[in-house]
Amino acid sequence: MSRRARAGVESRIDAPAGDGAPGGSGPGWPPWACRLAGVAIVVHLSALLAGVMGVAPASPLERAAMEWFGPYHAFFDLGYSYRFYIEPPPTPVAVATLHFDDGRPDETVRLPAREIRGPRMRHQRELALAHSLFVDARQAKEQTGDISQSRLARSYADRICQIRPGCEMVVWRVVQHLIPDRDQVRDALDSPGAGRFDLFDDSLFATPEWIGDFPCHGR
Repeated sequence: MSRRARAGVESRIDAPAGDGAPGGSGPGWPPWACRLAGVAIVVHLSALLAGVMGVAPASPLERAAMEWFGPYHAFFDLGYSYRFYIEPPPTPVAVATLHFDDGRPDETVRLPAREIRGPRMRHQRELALAHSLFVDARQAKEQTGDISQSRLARSYADRICQIRPGCEMVVWRVVQHLIPDRDQVRDALDSPGAGRFDLFDDSLFATPEWIGDFPCHGR
């Protein structure tokens, strides 16, 4: 091996990793960036843990931690408990009735729809849309005394007006989809000729609550 070739081999062996030598990993993060990333990871994981532990039943300390991270949860939409429900609450279902100005019959849009094509996550997103509308409408009623002042209801209606040509008005209502009682399910399945329990039976839906009438023109 020539002296030049030997010198090249030795320089590769002796070169420290990360200085741009062949086979190295390239320059790493500066120390300040590593410390900043570490702090961000700790804060994010702490916020997630606070959101999980702060939902009732929770101790005063757990609730205080969740409230402290409240703005962080709201900004990143992270305020979910991800717990298994012992007694699950009713599910709000948003129902829009579309009135047309060209004589077409009324159309009903339901969030979530009973049949949704595509991945299951699409159904979950529609559940989230309906729940957000329900919460916003309740807040509007508490703050202004007028549930029709819901900004999300107006926003959802505007979007429907854009994608449904000829629609002149959108009427929003929210109905609670109730959780069937265990005895109710057992009695229905034990009855003669019973098949599968119908989770969408009319008896499992509460009385619809009107949110507002939102015209598509002249607003």
